[in-house]
Amino acid sequence: MSIVTSDGATLRAFADAVLRMAEETLDEVAPVVMAVIGGILAEAEPGSVALEDEDAGPGRLWATFAGRRMVLRYNAMTAMIELRADTAEGYPLRLFGRRSLQMDIVNFFGGLHREHRLNR
Repeated sequence: MSIVTSDGATLRAFADAVLRMAEETLDEVAPVVMAVIGGILAEAEPGSVALEDEDAGPGRLWATFAGRRMVLRYNAMTAMIELRADTAEGYPLRLFGRRSLQMDIVNFFGGLHREHRLNR
């Protein structure tokens, strides 16, 4: 079941759930979560952000970027945020974790924006 509130409230709920789940690796995960949430807030289409509840864990965060629906999910075993396009199954398109460079995250979300602008 998807719950749509405001994008900011939905992102805050997702970030809070991830940070609570990442208690043992909080120092490593917190900067990544903040960067990814910032990228989503800056680049997701307004009103497209929705949090899908899961029984265990923070749930899946769905958002649309440049007309493409994507899902983000925190994997506690790897301490990484996984991003998939169009489906919650299969191998992630991107992995965001402590080894991700800040510019990798900026370039990914900024690249979505540039791609959408060029295709107009």
